[in-house]
Amino acid sequence: MSSERISRSENGFTLIELTVVLAVIVTLALILTPSITNFINDSRVARARNDTQTIAGAVVQFYKDNGFFPQWTAAVSGGAGTVANKVDLLISSGNVPTVSSANTWTTGTTDTLAHQVMNNTPVYTVKTATSQFGWNGPYLSSDIGADAWNNRYMVNVGLIDTNQGIQTQSGGTKDAVWVISAGPNGQIETTFTQLATSAASGGDDIGVRIQ
Repeated sequence: MSSERISRSENGFTLIELTVVLAVIVTLALILTPSITNFINDSRVARARNDTQTIAGAVVQFYKDNGFFPQWTAAVSGGAGTVANKVDLLISSGNVPTVSSANTWTTGTTDTLAHQVMNNTPVYTVKTATSQFGWNGPYLSSDIGADAWNNRYMVNVGLIDTNQGIQTQSGGTKDAVWVISAGPNGQIETTFTQLATSAASGGDDIGVRIQ
Protein backbone atom coordinates (compact mmCIF):
# COMPACT_ATOMS: atom_id res chain seq x y z
CA MET A 1 0.00 0.00 0.00
CA SER A 2 2.82 2.38 0.89
CA SER A 3 4.65 1.80 -2.38
CA GLU A 4 1.40 2.35 -4.31
CA ARG A 5 0.85 5.75 -2.69
CA ILE A 6 4.40 6.80 -3.40
CA SER A 7 4.02 5.80 -7.04
CA ARG A 8 0.74 7.68 -7.34
CA SER A 9 2.27 10.84 -5.87
CA GLU A 10 5.25 10.67 -8.20
CA ASN A 11 3.06 10.23 -11.24
CA GLY A 12 0.89 13.31 -10.35
CA PHE A 13 -2.82 13.67 -11.00
CA THR A 14 -4.63 11.29 -13.26
CA LEU A 15 -6.51 12.58 -16.30
CA ILE A 16 -9.82 12.01 -14.54
CA GLU A 17 -8.69 13.95 -11.48
CA LEU A 18 -7.48 16.86 -13.61
CA THR A 19 -10.78 16.88 -15.47
CA VAL A 20 -12.70 17.05 -12.19
CA VAL A 21 -10.51 19.87 -10.85
CA LEU A 22 -10.89 21.88 -14.04
CA ALA A 23 -14.65 21.34 -14.04
CA VAL A 24 -14.85 22.67 -10.47
CA ILE A 25 -12.75 25.74 -11.36
CA VAL A 26 -14.88 26.51 -14.43
CA THR A 27 -18.10 26.10 -12.43
CA LEU A 28 -16.85 28.44 -9.69
CA ALA A 29 -15.77 30.99 -12.30
CA LEU A 30 -19.20 30.93 -13.93
CA ILE A 31 -20.88 31.39 -10.55
CA LEU A 32 -18.59 34.15 -9.29
CA THR A 33 -18.13 36.24 -12.46
CA PRO A 34 -21.62 37.86 -12.42
CA SER A 35 -21.24 38.68 -8.72
CA ILE A 36 -17.83 40.26 -9.28
CA THR A 37 -19.13 42.22 -12.29
CA ASN A 38 -22.12 43.50 -10.31
CA PHE A 39 -19.83 44.49 -7.44
CA ILE A 40 -17.58 46.48 -9.78
CA ASN A 41 -20.57 48.21 -11.43
CA ASP A 42 -22.11 49.06 -8.05
CA SER A 43 -18.79 50.48 -6.87
CA ARG A 44 -18.55 52.70 -9.94
CA VAL A 45 -22.09 54.01 -9.47
CA ALA A 46 -21.40 54.67 -5.77
CA ARG A 47 -18.25 56.59 -6.66
CA ALA A 48 -20.13 58.73 -9.21
CA ARG A 49 -22.84 59.51 -6.65
CA ASN A 50 -20.24 60.52 -4.11
CA ASP A 51 -18.37 62.67 -6.65
CA THR A 52 -21.52 64.51 -7.78
CA GLN A 53 -22.42 65.26 -4.15
CA THR A 54 -18.89 66.51 -3.49
CA ILE A 55 -18.99 68.80 -6.54
CA ALA A 56 -22.44 70.10 -5.57
CA GLY A 57 -21.18 70.88 -2.08
CA ALA A 58 -18.19 72.77 -3.51
CA VAL A 59 -20.39 74.89 -5.80
CA VAL A 60 -22.82 75.73 -2.99
CA GLN A 61 -19.98 76.64 -0.61
CA PHE A 62 -18.49 78.86 -3.31
CA TYR A 63 -21.80 80.72 -3.46
CA LYS A 64 -21.95 81.13 0.33
CA ASP A 65 -18.46 82.63 0.35
CA ASN A 66 -18.72 84.84 -2.72
CA GLY A 67 -22.39 85.79 -3.02
CA PHE A 68 -22.49 84.56 -6.63
CA PHE A 69 -21.96 81.23 -8.39
CA PRO A 70 -18.81 80.07 -10.23
CA GLN A 71 -19.95 80.76 -13.77
CA TRP A 72 -17.54 83.37 -15.14
CA THR A 73 -14.30 82.88 -17.06
CA ALA A 74 -13.03 86.22 -15.74
CA ALA A 75 -13.99 88.31 -12.72
CA VAL A 76 -14.91 91.99 -12.97
CA SER A 77 -13.33 93.99 -10.14
CA GLY A 78 -12.94 90.72 -8.28
CA GLY A 79 -16.64 89.84 -8.48
CA ALA A 80 -19.11 88.30 -10.89
CA GLY A 81 -18.27 88.68 -14.57
CA THR A 82 -20.33 89.91 -17.47
CA VAL A 83 -22.69 88.22 -19.92
CA ALA A 84 -19.81 88.05 -22.39
CA ASN A 85 -17.79 85.68 -20.19
CA LYS A 86 -20.57 83.68 -18.57
CA VAL A 87 -20.35 79.93 -19.16
CA ASP A 88 -23.05 77.33 -19.73
CA LEU A 89 -21.15 74.45 -18.16
CA LEU A 90 -18.52 73.67 -15.59
CA ILE A 91 -16.76 70.44 -16.47
CA SER A 92 -14.18 68.06 -15.06
CA SER A 93 -11.55 66.33 -17.14
CA GLY A 94 -12.70 63.28 -19.09
CA ASN A 95 -14.25 62.33 -22.40
CA VAL A 96 -17.28 64.11 -23.80
CA PRO A 97 -20.29 61.79 -23.36
CA THR A 98 -22.72 61.15 -26.16
CA VAL A 99 -26.21 62.62 -26.03
CA SER A 100 -29.60 61.04 -26.66
CA SER A 101 -30.73 64.14 -28.55
CA ALA A 102 -29.25 67.46 -29.56
CA ASN A 103 -28.75 69.70 -26.53
CA THR A 104 -26.14 71.97 -24.99
CA TRP A 105 -24.74 69.42 -22.55
CA THR A 106 -22.03 68.95 -25.16
CA THR A 107 -22.13 72.18 -27.16
CA GLY A 108 -22.35 75.00 -24.60
CA THR A 109 -19.49 77.26 -23.53
CA THR A 110 -17.40 75.69 -20.77
CA ASP A 111 -14.89 76.29 -18.04
CA THR A 112 -13.28 73.72 -15.77
CA LEU A 113 -14.19 72.97 -12.18
CA ALA A 114 -10.49 73.20 -11.37
CA HIS A 115 -10.35 76.82 -12.60
CA GLN A 116 -13.34 77.85 -10.51
CA VAL A 117 -13.29 75.88 -7.26
CA MET A 118 -9.64 74.90 -6.91
CA ASN A 119 -7.36 77.50 -8.51
CA ASN A 120 -9.36 80.78 -8.71
CA THR A 121 -8.30 81.26 -12.31
CA PRO A 122 -10.90 84.06 -12.93
CA VAL A 123 -9.18 86.01 -10.12
CA TYR A 124 -12.12 86.56 -7.80
CA THR A 125 -11.43 88.70 -4.73
CA VAL A 126 -9.94 86.51 -2.01
CA LYS A 127 -11.70 86.49 1.34
CA THR A 128 -9.82 88.04 4.25
CA ALA A 129 -10.34 88.23 7.99
CA THR A 130 -12.09 91.58 7.59
CA SER A 131 -14.21 90.88 4.48
CA GLN A 132 -17.69 89.38 4.44
CA PHE A 133 -17.37 87.82 1.00
CA GLY A 134 -14.56 86.44 -1.09
CA TRP A 135 -13.01 83.34 -2.64
CA ASN A 136 -12.03 81.05 0.22
CA GLY A 137 -11.02 77.90 -1.62
CA PRO A 138 -9.92 75.49 -2.68
CA TYR A 139 -13.40 74.02 -2.39
CA LEU A 140 -12.24 70.56 -3.45
CA SER A 141 -9.39 68.80 -1.66
CA SER A 142 -8.22 67.30 -4.96
CA ASP A 143 -9.18 67.32 -8.63
CA ILE A 144 -12.24 65.10 -9.09
CA GLY A 145 -11.19 64.04 -12.59
CA ALA A 146 -13.32 61.90 -14.87
CA ASP A 147 -16.14 59.66 -13.68
CA ALA A 148 -15.74 55.89 -13.35
CA TRP A 149 -16.42 55.45 -17.07
CA ASN A 150 -13.83 58.09 -18.07
CA ASN A 151 -16.42 60.73 -19.00
CA ARG A 152 -16.51 64.23 -17.60
CA TYR A 153 -18.80 65.50 -14.86
CA MET A 154 -20.85 68.53 -15.87
CA VAL A 155 -22.72 71.33 -14.08
CA ASN A 156 -25.13 73.45 -16.12
CA VAL A 157 -24.33 76.58 -14.10
CA GLY A 158 -25.50 78.89 -16.87
CA LEU A 159 -29.09 78.19 -15.78
CA ILE A 160 -28.58 79.26 -12.17
CA ASP A 161 -30.89 82.05 -11.01
CA THR A 162 -30.15 83.54 -7.58
CA ASN A 163 -33.63 84.95 -7.06
CA GLN A 164 -35.30 83.67 -3.89
CA GLY A 165 -37.92 80.96 -4.30
CA ILE A 166 -38.85 78.97 -7.37
CA GLN A 167 -39.44 81.95 -9.67
CA THR A 168 -36.79 83.66 -11.77
CA GLN A 169 -36.10 87.36 -11.54
CA SER A 170 -38.31 87.82 -14.61
CA GLY A 171 -41.22 85.95 -13.02
CA GLY A 172 -40.93 82.59 -14.77
CA THR A 173 -40.13 79.22 -13.23
CA LYS A 174 -36.49 78.39 -12.65
CA ASP A 175 -34.76 75.67 -14.63
CA ALA A 176 -33.12 72.73 -12.91
CA VAL A 177 -29.36 72.85 -12.39
CA TRP A 178 -27.55 69.52 -12.16
CA VAL A 179 -24.18 68.13 -11.27
CA ILE A 180 -24.32 65.10 -13.53
CA SER A 181 -22.50 62.03 -14.80
CA ALA A 182 -23.59 60.20 -17.94
CA GLY A 183 -23.54 56.95 -15.97
CA PRO A 184 -22.62 53.43 -17.13
CA ASN A 185 -23.84 53.79 -20.72
CA GLY A 186 -21.84 56.99 -21.30
CA GLN A 187 -24.83 58.82 -22.75
CA ILE A 188 -26.45 61.94 -21.29
CA GLU A 189 -30.19 61.31 -21.21
CA THR A 190 -31.16 64.15 -18.87
CA THR A 191 -32.75 67.12 -20.63
CA PHE A 192 -30.47 70.16 -20.38
CA THR A 193 -33.26 72.70 -19.90
CA GLN A 194 -36.23 71.56 -17.80
CA LEU A 195 -38.37 73.27 -15.19
CA ALA A 196 -37.15 72.83 -11.62
CA THR A 197 -40.69 71.98 -10.50
CA SER A 198 -40.83 68.82 -12.61
CA ALA A 199 -37.20 68.02 -13.38
CA ALA A 200 -35.95 64.44 -13.41
CA SER A 201 -32.71 62.78 -14.46
CA GLY A 202 -32.93 60.50 -17.48
CA GLY A 203 -31.78 56.96 -18.20
CA ASP A 204 -28.92 55.77 -16.01
CA ASP A 205 -27.53 59.30 -15.51
CA ILE A 206 -26.27 59.99 -12.00
CA GLY A 207 -26.92 63.50 -10.74
CA VAL A 208 -27.46 65.89 -7.86
CA ARG A 209 -29.71 68.96 -8.11
CA ILE A 210 -28.42 72.31 -6.87
CA GLN A 211 -31.41 74.30 -8.18
